[in-house]
Amino acid sequence: MTAATDRNQHFPLPLTLQGRALVFRPLSPSCRDAMIAFARDLPEQDLLFLDRDIAQPAVVDQWILDVAEGKLVTIVAWQDGVIVGYATTARGTPRWTRHVAELRVVVAEGFRGIGLGRWLLELVFEMALQAGATKLVARMPPDQTGALNLFQHLGFEQEAVLRDHALDANGLTHDLLVLSFHTRQHPDSRCGACGVAVLAPLVLEGVRLCSHCYEARYEELGGGD
Repeated sequence: MTAATDRNQHFPLPLTLQGRALVFRPLSPSCRDAMIAFARDLPEQDLLFLDRDIAQPAVVDQWILDVAEGKLVTIVAWQDGVIVGYATTARGTPRWTRHVAELRVVVAEGFRGIGLGRWLLELVFEMALQAGATKLVARMPPDQTGALNLFQHLGFEQEAVLRDHALDANGLTHDLLVLSFHTRQHPDSRCGACGVAVLAPLVLEGVRLCSHCYEARYEELGGGD
């Protein structure tokens, strides 16, 4: 996924959501301790469905190494030196799934409902498409209604239900939903300024824009003052 790093020139990306000043940056070694603290504050249910136990320092170290080696992309949201959310995308490992990327987004409880998850998803979505993905997938349990509603609002559709696919710490099994987004079904989702494919275009002065062009144009209009 090395092509996706071309967009790193846009970071750090400042953004204010409902009065909260945030900064978005790619995951790096400097995020290590803050990411562990973020993970340990998450509800146990949120940690259950992650593909790695990010509350463990060794796991976070490997995650940072994977990002550095271009195996995946992770964008982290910060507020005042504290991580409040992240989104990550990883391409399929087998050659025949190289067009598929899986998206994940995790937001701290106190920052849900302000649009942070949508912004994080948009950023990694654009980077996944730039790297060549044409199908995006997401997995989540049916009872994570906030995440489910977010993905469906952005155009993802349910593709499968994996019965009893997840096992929690108490030995109970849970179903897992598989949602997907096919770019061929959304040909009009492109930025009107730079032409990049986008998940959910942001409209400013009647123009449909990607997150980066929206923020740049917003600053030009004095919105950042």
